[in-house]
Amino acid sequence: MATVPNRLPNPDRFPDAEPYWAALAEGRLMLKRCPSCGQAHYYPRPHCPFCGAAKTDWEASSGRGSIYSYTINRGAPRPMAVAIVELAEGPRLSTAILDADVHALAIGSPVVLTTFPGEGGQPIPAFTTPEAEAARAYGKRARALTHDVRGVTAADAAPLQRAAVVGGGNMGCGIATALLAAGLPVVLIDQGDAAVAAAVQTIGRNLDAAVQRGKATADEVAARKAALTTSLRLEDVAGCDLVIEAVFEQMALKREVFAALDRHADPQAVLGTNTSGLDIDQIADATARPAAVVGLHFFSPAHVMPLLEIVRGPRTGARALAQAMQLGQRLGKTGVVVGVGKGFVGNRLMRARDEEAHRLLLEGALPQQVDGVLTEFGLPMGPYQIADMAGGIELVHRVLTEQGRPEPVLSRLVAAGRLGQKTGKGYYRYEPGKRRAIPDPEVAAMVADASAEAGITRRRITDDELRDRLILPMVNEGAKLLEEGVAARASDIDVVWQRGYGWPAWKGGPMYTADRIGLAAVHTRLLALQAQHGERFRPAALLAKLAAAGGRFIPDAD
Repeated sequence: MATVPNRLPNPDRFPDAEPYWAALAEGRLMLKRCPSCGQAHYYPRPHCPFCGAAKTDWEASSGRGSIYSYTINRGAPRPMAVAIVELAEGPRLSTAILDADVHALAIGSPVVLTTFPGEGGQPIPAFTTPEAEAARAYGKRARALTHDVRGVTAADAAPLQRAAVVGGGNMGCGIATALLAAGLPVVLIDQGDAAVAAAVQTIGRNLDAAVQRGKATADEVAARKAALTTSLRLEDVAGCDLVIEAVFEQMALKREVFAALDRHADPQAVLGTNTSGLDIDQIADATARPAAVVGLHFFSPAHVMPLLEIVRGPRTGARALAQAMQLGQRLGKTGVVVGVGKGFVGNRLMRARDEEAHRLLLEGALPQQVDGVLTEFGLPMGPYQIADMAGGIELVHRVLTEQGRPEPVLSRLVAAGRLGQKTGKGYYRYEPGKRRAIPDPEVAAMVADASAEAGITRRRITDDELRDRLILPMVNEGAKLLEEGVAARASDIDVVWQRGYGWPAWKGGPMYTADRIGLAAVHTRLLALQAQHGERFRPAALLAKLAAAGGRFIPDAD
């Protein structure tokens, strides 16, 4: 059948095209069918392009088809392949496959209709895959389940009236910004006039950005700024029904702050700690009211990122937990309740992945190969791109050094002053004023030097091995979190990774992905990695049990 080029119909040029646009606004695709020759076509003019008949009739398409040809657009800002799709009704049209695993496409792969906003918001037809649509539907159900928390009801929470944020660093400023944007008056507390003044400036810039993005009016931002007060005294948390501590991630410091909050906060106040992995119960133990203490792990930047890990300590009460869940909803964030465990859910999986990435560098990989495998898999960035962008080089180096386990490549970067984008070079180099990561031979030499010092003979590592060694440990850690009760549901782990780490909605999440691979296959591959690389790959007991029984992490995901 002849291919009709996909020239988008224009209602002004083709008056007969109104039914096409009306249907597309509802997510449906209309075709033309000729009553004379019976051919269907994707072409808005009244006449038939096949036989020349003067009259054709509109007909609803099923919106389903298959790929006739495609080319992956590797430079696109979202997963995309330029394609010719053959509709079930026969016509072929030039289009795009969007927001799906384009690297898994093949000639003949089934696709379904989707739309994306064109100029002026006009919907434009495109296609995606049934697998991607199923994953997105699963993600919606998984987010809805996060509201179902054992022993907690919405009635346990009272409306929040006023909040305090202790600590005016980047996280404290982001949290204060989010609270103000949600209509809550905030008192920001820090030590020293200079620190407070700097925090007020940062919060002001954060709030002003909402006007520039069209998310708020100048009057709304002015009202938010007016709702911010500052103090140098912890005593001024009095009168707040929510206090969020956002000081440095050091247990002794946090315990000191909470002991003081216990003396000064109102009896009914909820005491939240913005920790990314410390034991909530140890922090709560510094107070005489452990039931009031809850973890509130915001993700940076706190006023932008849509995830809030709500950490339920063994003594956290239903009221504090319900208040934290209500806070997440008020801030427009997805709140996921997790238990106490090092790194909670999100950082626990990320640590397993990133530690393996560092091993892979020493064995033979380079940063661009590791990052490339993960971005092709669907993640927005790999660990080395993130480290360069977010100042992670210095932070991770300091933490690992304090723990007595410095990472050799990272240590060399820091010693060379390669601290990421802000210095123009890190794991990659950067042209002045640009953010495109450029592989650097100097880093390759540092990696090779670190391998030699460790006595490791470098070898070629395939992308398939990289993918297994980066992704499967995340799945295995997820299974352990379920065994330990840190995560209540496998779907909660997926929500955390979707909302906090950019796992694509069209791929569901690490646990959903494992189910799609098949847990028996995941188990077999982990056993092979264990035999070759050591005990860190030993399959979790829950994973082994499910694999043997033909089970899944998420039985009702389909």
